[in-house]
Amino acid sequence: MTAGARNLLPWAVLAVAAAAYCGWALAPGSGLYQGVLTPPVLLAVAAALKLIYLLAGAWWAFQCRDLLESDNPARPAWGLLSLGLLAMFVGQLSYAPYQLLGRDAPFPSVGDLYFILSYPFLVAAFVVLLRAYREAGFPMGSLAERAAIVAGVGALAAAVAIPILKPVVVSDGPLLARILTVIYPVLDLLLLVPLALLLRVALRLRGSHVGSVWALVLGGLVFMCLGDVFFAYFSALGREHLDPFVHTTFILAYGLIAGGAHRQLQLLRS
Repeated sequence: MTAGARNLLPWAVLAVAAAAYCGWALAPGSGLYQGVLTPPVLLAVAAALKLIYLLAGAWWAFQCRDLLESDNPARPAWGLLSLGLLAMFVGQLSYAPYQLLGRDAPFPSVGDLYFILSYPFLVAAFVVLLRAYREAGFPMGSLAERAAIVAGVGALAAAVAIPILKPVVVSDGPLLARILTVIYPVLDLLLLVPLALLLRVALRLRGSHVGSVWALVLGGLVFMCLGDVFFAYFSALGREHLDPFVHTTFILAYGLIAGGAHRQLQLLRS
């Protein structure tokens, strides 16, 4: 197998997985999903893929940290990103015994503690990276431009979150489950503020190696946000048959983040 084919193979696997889970949601009664890719099989495969991507992403991000000089301002950011992904891995690992056996994992569960714990690490990683990029002279934009981005993200987040989360708040589900279902999208939307500022840097660096790394990582975080919003909305409306879309978004999220970390590692080693 050529080097080009080896590089394309992981992305082909990610694309096929995303297509398979979207197909499960759109045509669950087809022969493929009744005889081969049955729901227990798909739950087990989704659990395995999420664990693999999260662990790989955490390991590659930690290696990126180790390869950077001790005085490099971006070094702590990759360590924080690694810790955030590792916390998510532990949270996902708590679901694995259920999903690998083809059963739905309980919610809430102890895994939610680790998922919540991951957010401070992720936010800190992005803030440190913004500071590192500013110190390195990357195009951050004027203060007015950054303020406009923050305001725009806040307005967009409110416009999207309020109508989606309102059914969750007024539903009759257990209080803790409702709180957690709301907290995840809110935390994701908070992540969008530093994420949007980093995205601006990545777009300015489009075509560069640094831009490709952050296009992958930031794209993964957008899918993670979509996954939490989908979960909240589908749960509130009792549309669990759409859960395959939730699996799709999280598989894409973790796969893209891991891909970005691996791309950065390749650049540091070259």
